[in-house]
Amino acid sequence: MKSVALTTRPLAGKVRRYFWVLLFATYSVGAAGVMIDVLADEYRHLSQVAVTTARSSEELRMSGAAQVAAVYRASSGAPFSTLPPGSTFKVVWPDGSSEYVMVVNPTSSAGTQPIAGTQSTGRKIGNNDLIDAAADASGAVHR
Repeated sequence: MKSVALTTRPLAGKVRRYFWVLLFATYSVGAAGVMIDVLADEYRHLSQVAVTTARSSEELRMSGAAQVAAVYRASSGAPFSTLPPGSTFKVVWPDGSSEYVMVVNPTSSAGTQPIAGTQSTGRKIGNNDLIDAAADASGAVHR
């Protein structure tokens, strides 16, 4: 019986160790997540952002997300290390819809790729109208 107890104990130690590693990794990924709300002053007047929703064409969403990522990088303290290739961030579009995108090439105007299956629709208000800030932002684009 001692041999059984000795063989199960190391397994329990491994399970415990992997549990803590998995918990730490999950927490780290969650804590490092970037969410960009395009209704902020620095994003709302970008030409590709004002007209984009999670239901827009993939090309339009890629272009809008690339503009948002470029402004986010430029406003950060370390623009060359912020949002490197392979990183993901959540974009909340002007109508309240959102999606996750991945940076594939930070130097390209279409350097982001929407992640399939992460799109969610906008928030509803009143009589089935979506919250729509695109109308507010579209007038400012022509300045």
